[in-house]
Amino acid sequence: MQTVFWLVMARVAGLFVGAPVLSLAAMPARFRILMTAALSLSLLPIARPEVMPNGADALAVGLLGEFMIGMSLGLLARLLMTAFQVAGTVMGFQMGLAMANQLDPTTQDQTSVVGILHLNAATVAFLLLDGHHLLIRGLAASYETFPLGAPLRSDVLASVISNFGSAMWSIGIRVAAPVTGIMLLVNGVLGFLNRVNPQFSIFNVGFPLTSFTGFAALLLAFPGSINAFVTAYGVLEDGILDLLGR
Repeated sequence: MQTVFWLVMARVAGLFVGAPVLSLAAMPARFRILMTAALSLSLLPIARPEVMPNGADALAVGLLGEFMIGMSLGLLARLLMTAFQVAGTVMGFQMGLAMANQLDPTTQDQTSVVGILHLNAATVAFLLLDGHHLLIRGLAASYETFPLGAPLRSDVLASVISNFGSAMWSIGIRVAAPVTGIMLLVNGVLGFLNRVNPQFSIFNVGFPLTSFTGFAALLLAFPGSINAFVTAYGVLEDGILDLLGR
């Protein structure tokens, strides 16, 4: 029974390491450990082991496989968040805010302020859409497709993550396209004016104009970004179903 509990806890721990929100560095480690243990206990009745590992080596391999399954589920949701963060970073770069960085509490790294804005908006939308519940339901359903102690199907995990990553990259490009296109047009006009009239003070006019136009375009495009997140959330649900073989 103890071996089953540790195997279940390894899969739950993988989810808590890979998933957004659940892996926040601001969340106390003691709380995350208690949540992992509590969720593992609740999943014990449905976690029927197919093959029990014999020996320390087999147990270590089994724990690693369970951890990778849980982390793969969390990684799908993290790719969703990363797509919108990257889209915001690209927008900020085109707006002239490439040097305006802020500490991202999720990664403990310096990130564009526009990227953090989109990441925070995506996180709030993820919680409002019960994304954390979706991940837990997916984790519970994963014991039907990936029985406890069974050999790790790494080809299935890699294929689903690769396809989902490609879909998120496409959605991220579409989210960034409106603001990026407008800023490229503005920068092109400023470059043309500077070429036609070299005495034109491009530095005095260009930065305020690009900043104002960029913030206006960002404000107008933000509702569309939220709608794109809702669409991407549906793709996340499909990705989890693909991962579970349904």
